Amino acid sequence: MQYRPTRTELAQLINQARLDRHLSIRSAARIAGVPAATVQGWLAGRHFPTPALRPKFLLLVEALGLTEHLHAALWLDEAN
Repeated sequence: MQYRPTRTELAQLINQARLDRHLSIRSAARIAGVPAATVQGWLAGRHFPTPALRPKFLLLVEALGLTEHLHAALWLDEAN
């Protein structure tokens, strides 16, 4: 069975991938097309993207090459 990260673990993976690529929070925000504060919240694990921002979150995840870590349970309310 493939590894299925929690929301918190996914945030850590995304942030580490951002750091590995030497991307600033602002650069990551430009990729996603959202304010830097929004990306900062995602990467710190303070909040998960709302359904309206999910496509923008997915742009960032794809740009960082992490789409294989996405799974349906992440979008359920009870996922941590």
